[in-house]
Amino acid sequence: MEEINIWELDDIVSVKIKLELFLLIKNKLFLKYKTKRNAYTILKNKINISFNTFKNILKENYCNKNFFVPLRIWISLCNLLEISIYILQENITSYKISNGVNYISNPILPIKITPVFDMIIAHNIGDGTVIDSKKERLPYFGYRQFDPLFKELYIIKLESIFGKINFPEKYYLKSTRPYCPPVLASLFFKLYHLGTRDFLSKTARLPEAILKKDKEYLLAVLIAFIIDEGSIDSTDIVIGLKNIKLTEDLANICKTLGYEFTFTTNDKEYGFLYILRSGMKKFFNDYKIIVQKYPEMTLGKWDTKIDNTFKIYDRPIFKIEGNSDLILEMLKKEDLIVNEIARKINMTRQGVRFHIHNLEKRNLICKKSIVARSILYSYGGGRC
Repeated sequence: MEEINIWELDDIVSVKIKLELFLLIKNKLFLKYKTKRNAYTILKNKINISFNTFKNILKENYCNKNFFVPLRIWISLCNLLEISIYILQENITSYKISNGVNYISNPILPIKITPVFDMIIAHNIGDGTVIDSKKERLPYFGYRQFDPLFKELYIIKLESIFGKINFPEKYYLKSTRPYCPPVLASLFFKLYHLGTRDFLSKTARLPEAILKKDKEYLLAVLIAFIIDEGSIDSTDIVIGLKNIKLTEDLANICKTLGYEFTFTTNDKEYGFLYILRSGMKKFFNDYKIIVQKYPEMTLGKWDTKIDNTFKIYDRPIFKIEGNSDLILEMLKKEDLIVNEIARKINMTRQGVRFHIHNLEKRNLICKKSIVARSILYSYGGGRC
């Protein structure tokens, strides 16, 4: 598993360190150089700060007040005093970009590039936007999500990789767009050599480096796209994107993972990936294994929907004549749409439509109105 050290992040990172390391640096500095001025004379071309600022950084009350200090200054001091920068990394208590508001506390360092890391990239490609404000020194991600569970899981995924994100308030519980702070977003750009335009919906592609990774990473990416762009169509998982090349990337993932699928295009603009029933079964088995290791990868509501599609085939009900009578009796009691009928009797939507059309031909039921882009069906006994 690849690991990223904090000095491999953007060079405008600022940090807080533990008091014990601060005192070690301060004592070593005075033993070796006697005065702060002597040490500053050696370091001034590397740290790019005034002597007064340098003096303040080395005051104990400055450390006690938990001021953020540019990482390059602590690295320069550690190198000068022959203190390992890995020891410095172990003693970092929080970090952020200079002048940033959101910061990471209790950081997980070095940063481990787990499948969840690549899943976050997939979320940002699938339903994310890049905010590149002139007021910000670095671009960052906004993830558009209306489902409360998936919205909060986005933050949980970030924190499982980086550590606790300290937002001024938990705005994302009310907003539909949780954000990935610039100090974290910079690593996604840097690691996979991405620019802000690499996340445009019509032209985005999965990085080649991700497509070459092993099963868990590819599965994590596929799960992200099912959450953001997928739907369950009776016994298929369908992902439709206005980006044919990106949909092909997902089809290649299915091919690598051994999931039976079909891939089609529409007017040379839309790509459609269908994970077929046998492929969906293999996918779901793999998913149940990986979600035990990474619970934050849960499919949420899609988990139940996929599971229910398999239960359909536990009963030989598709196109059985007696089910027309069952549906008719249901519509005598209440008006229902196809999805509601399918859910109540554990049948595919195609199977329900077959019976609905037969009942319509016999003038036993009729279309009543449109509800949420679906047709509401009623019993024909004087109620239409």
